[in-house]
Amino acid sequence: MPLPVALQTRLAKRGILKHLEPEPEEEIIAEDYDDDPVDYEATRLEGLPPSWYKVFDPSCGLPYYWNVDTDLVSWLSPHDPNSIVTKSAKKLRNNSAVVSRKDEELDPMDPSSYSDAPRGTWSTGLPKRNEAKTGADTTAAGPLFQQRPYPSPGAVLRANAEASRTKQQD
Repeated sequence: MPLPVALQTRLAKRGILKHLEPEPEEEIIAEDYDDDPVDYEATRLEGLPPSWYKVFDPSCGLPYYWNVDTDLVSWLSPHDPNSIVTKSAKKLRNNSAVVSRKDEELDPMDPSSYSDAPRGTWSTGLPKRNEAKTGADTTAAGPLFQQRPYPSPGAVLRANAEASRTKQQD
């Protein structure tokens, strides 16, 4: 078994190995990555209507039919009676852009649809980062005895430190 080329060069530099075996020549075969997915021969042989072409889908390798004028596609030949001609999936995906939350239809059972309550989000009602964990109902208004127990001194100090950090960053 011949020595690797890197080892041969090291040994030759030290004078241990007198002759170097020539590096084997590799044949480099260039590949054409710009393959045209349109099958012009099949398009001509199938007698497709004008501006229709048979194209191979690179993701699955199956042929589909494409109208270059209208940019419509079909998995079956346009001559086939079962053929359904539609926009491509990519175009349909782009057209169905995300609808904003304000444009969504309001559920009639949602309290914000029949009262003054604001419309909530996913984070509505979750504890805030700088909110002290008191165990008391923070939504309760009124005399102080309704909001007991008081927060622990450590929680107050952490909340104050967080508030001062955010104030310094602003």
